[in-house]
Amino acid sequence: MVIRVLPASKGGIYTNTGTSQALVYYLEHEAREERDPTRSIFFNQKREEIDSLEVREHIDANVKGLQKNKPHFHSLVISPSLEELRHLKGDEAKLKSYTRQVMDNYAQNFKSKYLAQVEGKDIVWYATLHKNRLYTGLDEEVQTGQVKPKQKKEGEQTHIHVIVSARDNTMSRSLHPDSGSRQFNYKAWLTKNKEDFEKSFGYKPNITEAQQQQRLDKQMNRLERGGLLLNRAQMHEIGRSQNYSPDFWKKMNEVERGAKKGDVFTPRQAYERITEKPELREQKTKGLNKGDISPPVLGTTKSKAESMNLIAESKKGEIIKTDVVQTADRGGEKIDKNTDTNQKFRPIRIDITPLVGALRFDSVPNTGGHAISKEDDFRRRMRRRR
Repeated sequence: MVIRVLPASKGGIYTNTGTSQALVYYLEHEAREERDPTRSIFFNQKREEIDSLEVREHIDANVKGLQKNKPHFHSLVISPSLEELRHLKGDEAKLKSYTRQVMDNYAQNFKSKYLAQVEGKDIVWYATLHKNRLYTGLDEEVQTGQVKPKQKKEGEQTHIHVIVSARDNTMSRSLHPDSGSRQFNYKAWLTKNKEDFEKSFGYKPNITEAQQQQRLDKQMNRLERGGLLLNRAQMHEIGRSQNYSPDFWKKMNEVERGAKKGDVFTPRQAYERITEKPELREQKTKGLNKGDISPPVLGTTKSKAESMNLIAESKKGEIIKTDVVQTADRGGEKIDKNTDTNQKFRPIRIDITPLVGALRFDSVPNTGGHAISKEDDFRRRMRRRR
């Protein structure tokens, strides 16, 4: 199931900062080719067979209080997979019922600390069902030259278009699904829609390995067009070894984003990211190696460390001479050569207050213009202020 808010490209069909006439006409025109031209093809939460003129007038009039250049409406698409359509056996009534559930979830997903909860009855929306879909320039088949734009796609392509106003029916509240998670949680909305479809129609998704490989091939095609060539047989083997888990697809998406940004530009980097274990990635994120108590300490080389000494003043005033510990190869851990190898290095604090005092006062020659004590320094500064 693919459910998403369509981007409003400026000057295109889905432009939403003005009238909805172009979008309503397009939705009606596409549906007219598949249905009886004498029947109205829109529906909403309560009614069927709504005329396109009513849709346009209601959406365009429900804009009071919207800021200038803000969206007047939003376009949604609900596109079931082939398996989901087969499960519903082409029942249009079930698809319309599910659309009403999706729009109820859409309304209830708007959250505010200061405003009342939005319900499905509070929003203005209309939808229409399309049975065909055309190839566009964004499809992989068009980009690779297999088909031409505006050619009909094969197989069952039933989907639903929704146009929803950006104001509630009282025109007292703006409802923008792209305004951020503070107002609208996009991920929570999709999750609820998925759960409702499975619960309402008793559907259990069964994704075969062939479908997983097909999805992987499409993603590798996009990577190849971007200049990153991966071995398909090796990638299929990695996918099978990880059971095509959600973590596997998450890492594949990270590789694709990295390739676009230029962070991943060799196959070796891609393989390392995809085969990286989750626990190792978590350790890298924290910046610490497993078992370390403190971050790695940048030390000197082994030869230099053996020759240097640290002088520290103890609490009793005794001067203690200690050998500098050697830097171990275990993630920056430091070990004293005279102590147990498993003992952790604890840095020694050195009080440099007497040294600072000596540099500031005692070492200054007594020429009459310099302070030789803290009191003199204080008096001199007070005279300057006067």
